[in-house]
Formats: sequence, structure tokens, C-alpha cells
Amino acid sequence: MRSRERVIRAIERTGPDRVPITHVTLPGAFVRYGTALEALYGRYPADVANLGAASEGEFGPRIGVPSPDSWGALWLRHTDEHKGQVVHHPLADWAALRDFRPPDTASDAIIGALEARLAANAGTRYALADGDTLWQRMFYLHGYQATLEDLLLEPERCAALRDMILAVMRRRVERLRALPALDGLHFRDDWGTQEALMIRPALWRAFFKPAYAQLFALVRDAGKHVWFHSDGVIAEIIPDLIEIGVQVLNPQVGAMGRDRVAALCGGQVTIEGDIDRQQLLPHGTPEEVRAAVRADVAAFGRFHGGYIGRGEMAGDVPLANLEAMLDEFTRSAGG
Repeated sequence: MRSRERVIRAIERTGPDRVPITHVTLPGAFVRYGTALEALYGRYPADVANLGAASEGEFGPRIGVPSPDSWGALWLRHTDEHKGQVVHHPLADWAALRDFRPPDTASDAIIGALEARLAANAGTRYALADGDTLWQRMFYLHGYQATLEDLLLEPERCAALRDMILAVMRRRVERLRALPALDGLHFRDDWGTQEALMIRPALWRAFFKPAYAQLFALVRDAGKHVWFHSDGVIAEIIPDLIEIGVQVLNPQVGAMGRDRVAALCGGQVTIEGDIDRQQLLPHGTPEEVRAAVRADVAAFGRFHGGYIGRGEMAGDVPLANLEAMLDEFTRSAGG
């Protein structure tokens, strides 16, 4: 079975031949392992072709040197193990919003580059494009603490910021969904801490859910799949995400517990796996990693599909653990 068909069958739960694989790699892993990592990925190729991020610059080119992203936020990172943090928020002062001009993330040049990558893929792998981020973009621009506070203190200004970002995202989605060779769009917003949702669920439903619903409807109406990533404890809004059209959900399973996530998601949405990268992947044994893969597949992949294999590779993860994870994915029946 070809990669693209394998992924589609996993998402639509029509019986893939095995669990599909996605690769997620932090720069630190390439710095540490180099060609050995590339060779391992060559033996276990990804079934999904990720076509590039909507916003460039979040991974600055040099450690310790501030770098602007395409929205004007200034990023600084001190290691290759994360993308860093924003050290300058261009909309920290609300007065700057009036004259702010967001980037065009769906320019002819950007869409042309995506079309070239789609042509090179030639339908071999499942083609996934980045739909961008809404909540995170708000606090990249205005500041995290300030945005949390102003959702309550300055709701009209927060709504104006949300709607500006949403308009940029809608334009991008509208252009991307018109590409026949594109299979899905991936949206990403970390909504959970290690313990709970960052804001009250009622506020999330009132302020953010309708915006996501607009984006997801555009994707699904064009016959594409909706993917959504969110780290942390987001159990309270998982049913909402499913309700408004998410078809592939990448949650932090380890933060919520496999059984809890399975009870919320099993048979309703495909889980893009999250083999624990906080403890298991860097500190576990290869057999413990294999056992976690088998447990994930048993929990999520038993609905004639419903599971896509994923685990983030960083510089602190032994190659033996990555190989164990990838190999176990390929040995696992797809549903």
C-alpha cells in the first residue's frame, strides 16, 4: 500500500495495511546524530509530506541571536532543543494594533512554492500543509500574560486581534484548499498546561471555538482533512474539537493518560500519536518504547484505523529508542 493511501485509510478508518508514520524532529537531533539520523529515517520513511510552516523565523538561524518571524515578533533561542521564546512583542501596546499590517501567508510566491512541493511529491505521500496558529499568534504579538489578562480586561481589543489573525488564516486556507493535490491542513495551538486548560472552557467556547469552526469548515467543505495539534491537558475541549470538525488530533497523551484520551476519542477521531518525549523517549529503554507503541495502537488504532504513529525526536533521545518506535509502528497492524 502506498503512503498516501495508508494515511487516508487511517484517517477515514477504512483499514490501512499498517500504522502510518510521521517524522517530527528538533534541530538538536540533527546536530547530535547527523547522517546516522538521516539513515534511520531512510529505513523508516514518513508517510506524510509536511510542506512547510506558514510563518518563518520561529527557529532563528543562530543560537543567541534574536530573529524576527514574518509577523514581526522577535525570537531568541539558547539551544537547538526548542524554537525559543519571543523577546519582543510588536503589539505589546494596544495602540500599535491600529497601524499593524500582518503578513500575507498566502502570497503567490508562497502558494507557488507549495505547488512545486506538491508536484515533486507526485501523490506518493499524504500531502499536509500548515494552516497556522491562532491563540499562540495572539500572545506572540501581544505577550502571554498580557493576553491572558486582556481576554478578561480588554475583550474587544482581544477580539480585534483574533479577527485580524483569523482573516490572514482564512485567506491562506481558502487558497490552500483549492490545490487538488493537497490532502489536509494542520492547525496548531497549545491550549493546555501540564495540569489544566490555560483558560476557562466556557471562555474558550465563546471566544475561540467559533473561529476554529470557520477554518475547519473551509477545509472540510473542500474535501480535505482537518489536523489539530495541542499540547497539555485539553480533555475538556476535545469533544468540542471533534464537534467542529477535527479529524486528526495530536494531543499530549502522556499528560492526560491514555485511557482518558481513548474514552474521549476512540472511534471518533484519528489520534496522531504522542509517544512521551518528556520521560519515555529520552530515558526509557527500547522495549519500554515498543510497549508504549503497542499500547497506543491497542487504544486508538483498533477502529479499522484511527491511529498515526508519531514521537518527537530531540537530541536527548537515544537513536535506539527512535528506531524501536519507528520499527514498532511498521510492525503494527493498521486497524
